[in-house]
Amino acid sequence: MKVRNWAASLSVLALAAAGTAIATPANAAGCYGSTCEGKDPAAYCQSDAITPSNGAVWLGSAYVELRYSPSCRAAWARISQATYVPQDQSVPWVTVHRTSDGKEYTCAVPNGSTGCYTKMVNDIDVKSYAKGFYDGGARTWSGSTGSY
Repeated sequence: MKVRNWAASLSVLALAAAGTAIATPANAAGCYGSTCEGKDPAAYCQSDAITPSNGAVWLGSAYVELRYSPSCRAAWARISQATYVPQDQSVPWVTVHRTSDGKEYTCAVPNGSTGCYTKMVNDIDVKSYAKGFYDGGARTWSGSTGSY
């Protein structure tokens, strides 16, 4: 369950009702909830991102994470420590999956890189998880994080 700071929310509502403009990190960047859908987290929401306690899984030597921004109320997936080798059977990839409607974004690790991250999904009052695949040559791994 995501925790909200109700006292801060009431203060924001009171100031807004008084006609005072309030800039939060998320709306200052121009992205909150549904307006973050499909956007690049590095451009909008990466600064306060967390990996929830159940939001990471090892796939061989690759690391898959569900990332979440409390200020943006958006989630995305990231894979790191994976290396795409052209002669391998498959490119390492990661997907963020929103459970309420099945919306997904996927990225594949580019040749010469060790990771990538997906675009964001709105995560207000719903849950999302990350799933990934890594081909280590002699063995392949797939798995998913917990939902958050």
